[in-house]
Amino acid sequence: MASGSFRLTRRWAAFALVAPPLLVFLVFFVVPLVSLFWVSFHAPSQSELYGPELTLEHYATILTDPFYHTIILRTLSTGAVILALCLVLGYATAYVLAPLPPRKRLLLLLLLVVPLMVSNVVRAYGWIAILGRQGLVNAVLRDTGLIERPLLLLNSFEAVSFGLMTIMLPYMVISVANALASIDAQYKEAAQSLRADPVRTFIHVTWPLSSPGVASGMLLVFLLTLSAYVTITLLGGPRMKLLVSLVFDSVGSFRWPLAAAISFALLVMALIVSGLIMALLRPQRVQGRG
Repeated sequence: MASGSFRLTRRWAAFALVAPPLLVFLVFFVVPLVSLFWVSFHAPSQSELYGPELTLEHYATILTDPFYHTIILRTLSTGAVILALCLVLGYATAYVLAPLPPRKRLLLLLLLVVPLMVSNVVRAYGWIAILGRQGLVNAVLRDTGLIERPLLLLNSFEAVSFGLMTIMLPYMVISVANALASIDAQYKEAAQSLRADPVRTFIHVTWPLSSPGVASGMLLVFLLTLSAYVTITLLGGPRMKLLVSLVFDSVGSFRWPLAAAISFALLVMALIVSGLIMALLRPQRVQGRG
């Protein structure tokens, strides 16, 4: 009798612990998402949030209009470039930081976090001051006689890619550095005792065991890139449109159903790419230090 009462009490205690976060998740994520999905199937309205008629027009437009195809490809290519840059530079930086003593590594990682405390708007305007026609880069090149006319560095794919890379790089470094620091040194010693050279040790030991950090870093970088509206708009200008830009444009013109449909297209893209990242990397559990 007492045993059954104890089990019942534990169940209620477990439910009490799970219920609040579950309720928050349902109210602030699931319900708005379902509502947004419902709005995306409605016709636009001049006076209301959306019209009463149901339609697939918005999704058909996204799937068939060449304009949206161009935007989707540009969004994917931008995300791929940022991922590649952050993976190469971030992994190299993390590889250098991981063997350091914990205190020194923590201090350097904290220095990487400091830029994240600055607003993306402020950082974007900082890059505008550096890359603009009258900015620092053009001033130095002009004063050294390397150019006669200012280079058009802003409002381009390159400016957006560089700006986003500087914002996303700390996420990759921190994720990978923590994974590398968690790898037991005995694995590398075992590989070396079997006469594996550094390249084979990296391919067969270091990379597989650091894959959880790489996967989490890539997911963070890609998902944050998809939603980086401020940086894309300020550094890319009106010609550098991505899917997130179309969402804001549609909201600004009160085309709420179209904005909802584009948002779900963006969500589907994020889920597909996230699934591909997890499938390709197949993150393995990192063994802690003994």
